[in-house]
Amino acid sequence: ISLREIISKLPYKFIEILSGKRGVKLLDTSLPNVKDKRADLLVELEDKTIFHLELQTFNDKNMPLRMLEYYILIREKYKTNKIEQMVLFIGENLNMISSLSENKLNFSYTLKDIKEINCNELINSNDLEDKILAVLCNIEDENKYINAIIEELIKLDENKRKDYIKKLLSLSRYRIKINEKLIANIKERVMPITIDLRNDPYFKEGLQQGIQQGIQQGIQQGIQQGLLKGETKGLKKGILVLMDLGLKKEDIAKKMNLSIKEIDEILKIRN
Repeated sequence: ISLREIISKLPYKFIEILSGKRGVKLLDTSLPNVKDKRADLLVELEDKTIFHLELQTFNDKNMPLRMLEYYILIREKYKTNKIEQMVLFIGENLNMISSLSENKLNFSYTLKDIKEINCNELINSNDLEDKILAVLCNIEDENKYINAIIEELIKLDENKRKDYIKKLLSLSRYRIKINEKLIANIKERVMPITIDLRNDPYFKEGLQQGIQQGIQQGIQQGIQQGLLKGETKGLKKGILVLMDLGLKKEDIAKKMNLSIKEIDEILKIRN
């Protein structure tokens, strides 16, 4: 959600790096269909080509079919075949195909790992959105990057600063090592971090959309690690947070790979 919010500001250098051309105008991303379908980003490039970008955090075997559907809808809406499509992978261990060939159908698009992007071009951009996107790349000098981004954040008024810090930390969760450094530096040099993601509208939307994907894997890994370490009090807090978010005990048990009896035992532990 934060990544979509950032790219919706049209980070010029980022688009130029991905497409090889300069973006000149943002286009409406909602596409005609029986149900509302919205692309992650549509940009008209300087040569009138439409650049379609989809962001992907996990490997999806159905990605070619999804991109083909997008292609048809974009072509129908904008009445052009000058369409360039790209899937930008921001997760770990890219393992997807970028083409579909069956019967008389041959379809392909560009598949790119964000870690292949030269961070320096984004870091040196004049757009703060570009600088924030750089956190997802392979950063050679993390301390230099952190100092540079914090200097930019300090210049902002308080409301904008909070918003950009929230987005920066949200994206950096995909890069655990630099995320920890960012949190420590922001707390020390900029402001205390008191953002409650449970009350954040983007988090709530993301929870509903991704609960079967990222949350399931993350919770299972966290729970398994916690059980191995005996950190049952921490597990209890995690279970209570999920219950506050409206998940039933049965759903929590299933997602955590635990039995309801184990959930009940954890909830009995004193704080």
